[in-house]
Amino acid sequence: MSKIIKWGLLAILAIGLLIKVSLWLSVRAVMDDAIKQLSPIMQISYGSITSAFDGRVGLNNVEIRIPALDERVRVANAELRFNGLAELLRFKERLAEGKFPEQMAVSFKGLTLDVHGPLMVQLYDQPAERSVFTAVSEVACGKVSSIGTGELLDMGYRTLTTDAEFSYRFQPGAQILSLKLNSDTEDMMQMRLGMTLANMSEKPGDLIVNPPRLSIVTVEIDDNQYQRKVQDYCAGKLSQNRERYLQTAIEKVEQVLRSQRIVLDPPVLAAYAGYLQDPQSLRLELNPTEGMEWDGLQFYAAKDVLAMLRPVLSINHQPVEPLGFTWLDNKAREKATEAVRAKVDAAQSTTADPHIEYVAVSELANYAGKRVQLITFDGQGYSGILRKVDNGKVYLTLMGAGGSADMSLRLAKVHQVRILF
Repeated sequence: MSKIIKWGLLAILAIGLLIKVSLWLSVRAVMDDAIKQLSPIMQISYGSITSAFDGRVGLNNVEIRIPALDERVRVANAELRFNGLAELLRFKERLAEGKFPEQMAVSFKGLTLDVHGPLMVQLYDQPAERSVFTAVSEVACGKVSSIGTGELLDMGYRTLTTDAEFSYRFQPGAQILSLKLNSDTEDMMQMRLGMTLANMSEKPGDLIVNPPRLSIVTVEIDDNQYQRKVQDYCAGKLSQNRERYLQTAIEKVEQVLRSQRIVLDPPVLAAYAGYLQDPQSLRLELNPTEGMEWDGLQFYAAKDVLAMLRPVLSINHQPVEPLGFTWLDNKAREKATEAVRAKVDAAQSTTADPHIEYVAVSELANYAGKRVQLITFDGQGYSGILRKVDNGKVYLTLMGAGGSADMSLRLAKVHQVRILF
């Protein structure tokens, strides 16, 4: 019996060693092929290969040189991780079948970029187009309104070193895809971004016909040393003390948001002022309603926008309530919107006196080109020109003072249909 156990253990050890060597050789072959294919664009070198029986394979001391940019990127450790060897094998199988793999994580330890390098110049010295999403990144800082590489160097940054991980999990039965991106940049901040996509097909080719729906998105920022350094730097530029600069920073945020026609309610603005004073933690979660189109939010009243986005905000681990805002030109916008709607109604009217007709949801497809009002089972209302009903979805064009926007809504969500003649 002891001999059987002995030889059994040796056999298991031999199989394990064979698997580990096979993984090592596979990773080396893949990397050598990738290096060869990318050689006209970049030069890649690495020190050693790592592999483990729990589904991890990686590279140590990776260096990427991009001659065209005279840039160098260094990574202490890059790792591809699965939940065991079985997941690693299924990953290859599903790729061969043209399907999304069910799980994967990619992590980078010690990813280092030089602040004065071309990549950082591309990232920091070309500010994004102004929008509500970039409002908090604009600063009152003398002659500049955004932080570039020159300002980073003045603030003491020479290199940026980041530990980052991107992971996703796909549930084919539930058609749910969960994405996570975590990063921790030394002497800057920790950031976590999460997204959940519903109605996600397992075949990439189906996404064009039936795109997934964003059901949850979360953004978290912790220990924002970068925000503190920016405030100290810009306060010095404006010859202001910290207390005075905090007020200047809030005024800058208000100014940028007003340029986007948004005025935050006092409780929200006060909470954000508290975050600037002590930037520990900021977390924003959005739970968009089904059928909501981001490009069409400007056509709704502020309270309806909040009802569709369903935001949850916490600052320094304290919930911010109530959340609210108003459109800067709300009254003028509503009057102009009503005028546009009146013109649309007149153009679509087939009788001298407009009237409303209720029809069955199953008959909605017969009224393409007409103005409709749709009420969903959860009480949300949508009003616009019906373009078509196709593949279980309703496609509308919303009309507003600033133009028009297209949106879609699942037909199964519609409870009541009104046709405006």
